[in-house]
Amino acid sequence: MSGAILFLTRWPLYEDERRWENRLAAPESVFAPETDRVTYVCDEGGRSGVPATAERVHFVTDFGDVDGVLELVDTIVRDEGPFDHVIGFSELLLDLAATLRERYGIPGTSPEEISRFCDKTVMKERVSRAGLRVPRWASCRTEDHMLAVAEEFGYPVIVKPVRGASSQGVRQIASAEELRALCAERSLHDLEIEEFVRGEILHVDGVLDAAGKPLFLCTSRYVSTCLDFEVLGTPLGSVLQTDPVVRGRCEDFAVRCLTALGLRSSAFHLELFDTGDELVFLEVGARVPGADVSYVINDVHGVNLFRLWVDVLLGRPVDPPAPDPEQSGGWLIVKGPGPLPQQVTSATSLLGRIPYLYRELVPRPGEVLVSQPGAYATLQGGRFLFRGGAQEQIEDAVRQAREQYRLTTEPVP
Repeated sequence: MSGAILFLTRWPLYEDERRWENRLAAPESVFAPETDRVTYVCDEGGRSGVPATAERVHFVTDFGDVDGVLELVDTIVRDEGPFDHVIGFSELLLDLAATLRERYGIPGTSPEEISRFCDKTVMKERVSRAGLRVPRWASCRTEDHMLAVAEEFGYPVIVKPVRGASSQGVRQIASAEELRALCAERSLHDLEIEEFVRGEILHVDGVLDAAGKPLFLCTSRYVSTCLDFEVLGTPLGSVLQTDPVVRGRCEDFAVRCLTALGLRSSAFHLELFDTGDELVFLEVGARVPGADVSYVINDVHGVNLFRLWVDVLLGRPVDPPAPDPEQSGGWLIVKGPGPLPQQVTSATSLLGRIPYLYRELVPRPGEVLVSQPGAYATLQGGRFLFRGGAQEQIEDAVRQAREQYRLTTEPVP
C-alpha cells in the first residue's frame, strides 16, 4: 500500500489532434488506483489534469498564496487525516511541496534541500565546492559592483534571476552601457551575474533512486539555445546523443554534480556547457525536463520519467530500464511571432515530407496565437517530434524542419 498522497497540480492536460500536453504526467499514467489514495489540490490550470472519478479534489485560486494553500491543507489534514507523501511535478511547486512536507513531518525533500535546485547561487556554490567547474558568478548588489564584476569577467556577461526557469528574465549583456541601462530599469536584489561560457550546450536527464544512484540517464545536445529561443525567437530543440564517449563523459559529469548537490529519489534535468576542452555546469532542476524532451525519451526509449519518478517516491519495486543506446530522437519547437495575439494565415505541414518526423503540431489558418504561461509547455508556432534514425539522421531531419517550416500570421487588433 503506497499510503495517502497529496498531489499538487497546476498543469492543463490536453490530448486531441490540436495539442498534446503532459499526458505522461496524467494521474492515470503515474498512480495505481488500487493502492494509491490520492487527494488533489489544483488551481484553474490543473483542473483538466484531475480524473473525473477522483473523490478528493480541492481548488486553490493561486498557488503563490502560500498562506492560503497552507490553510486549505490544514483543513484537509484535519478532515481526511495525514498524508504519507506530497508530490508536485511542476518546478513552480517544488518549494511548496517541500514546505508542506516540513509542516506535517512527511518524509522527502526539505526546503533546504530544494533550495539547491531552485536557487542558482546555492547550486553553483555546492557544485563548485566539490571541485567541479562552474561559471564564475557573483550576486548583484550595486551598479558599481556589477560593472566591476563584468570588467573582471569580460563582456559579454549573463545576468539572470537567482530563481527562475525557461531562461525567462535572462539577459546577455554586451557592454557597460547595456549593464547601466539594466541597472536603471529594475531592482538588482534577485539577480546574479555570470561569465559568458562559449561552447555547445547539452542536457542530461534521468531519475535517481533513494540512494542517489541513477536508474536511467540520457544525454541530448541542444539545437540553438534556450536563451536564443526566449530572446530572439530562434527555433529550439535537442537531439539524443548516441556516441558512447560523449554520453559517458557528460553523464559521469552530471552524476558527480548531482552527488555534490545531494539529490535523491528524484527526476532531474541538468544542463552543461561543452567548451571542447572541459565540461562546465550550467544549472539543474529537480524535475522532469520540459519542452518535448520527456515525449521523445518515452517514444524512443519507452521510459516515462514521471512514472519512474513516482515509483521511486512511493517506494515501489523498480527494474531499471534498459534502453537501446544506439537509438536517437529529437524535438523542435518554433515560437509564434510577436507581439501576440496573432492570427495564423498559413502554416506548413511537414509530416511525410521530412524523414523520421513522426508527429507535429502546427496551428491552422484562422487560429489565434495568444500569450500563455510557460515558454515551452504551450502551443508555440509549431512543434515537431523525430525518431527512428541514427543521431546524424535525426540532426539532419531537425535541420530540414527548421529550414522548411513556414508560418505566417497577422496581428489581431
